[in-house]
Amino acid sequence: MDLLPLEVAKKVRRDSTLVKYTDGQFIQSRGDSKPGISIVRSGAANAGIIGMDGSVSMTTLLGPGQSFGEFTIFTELPRTHDVTAVGETEIYQMTATRFTRLYDNEPQLSRALLKTALMRSHILLEMLDAIRRLPIRERAARILQSMSHTAGNPNKLECRQSELAYTLGVSRISLNRGLKQLAELKLIELGYGEIRIPRPALLSDWVANHCNPAPLAS
Repeated sequence: MDLLPLEVAKKVRRDSTLVKYTDGQFIQSRGDSKPGISIVRSGAANAGIIGMDGSVSMTTLLGPGQSFGEFTIFTELPRTHDVTAVGETEIYQMTATRFTRLYDNEPQLSRALLKTALMRSHILLEMLDAIRRLPIRERAARILQSMSHTAGNPNKLECRQSELAYTLGVSRISLNRGLKQLAELKLIELGYGEIRIPRPALLSDWVANHCNPAPLAS
């Protein structure tokens, strides 16, 4: 929403239905085929995939102003993730019909969606690289940095360590060790069901210095 001009953002809110969700309530389920776009107004939305055994592979945490479900309108594909509310959450829900009508009349919507899609693609590639190449400490730092960009509140991520471990493909014990090392470096603070990032810029600098591949020799 921050990428839209004020008047266009007002039209998006006008053409949407505001729906309230309680903590842990499903906002959408993987496989749903009804097209539409969702935008977080307040609270947060946890996007991931829930396995048959109840395990959760968390993809990202979406905060106020972040959207999801756009591809259901443009590609006619079913939804790929389970999305649940984190705390009391409000979501603007817009049907495909209303969105398409607004999209055809407001080119700024196209620009905002394109920039959002490219940013997400960049974050995804960074995460895949981290999973393939980096030690657990650096891997955890990079995914926390990526999540802080989308969570709405860059200083606090509401997520369980078990979900984060499953997403990274490591044991909870190994992840806990890596997170404690980051905490000792004063990059994060560990809490119950949350990870705090007191200085996001410091974490970003650390990731840039420790997680990026070495430059090619000239």
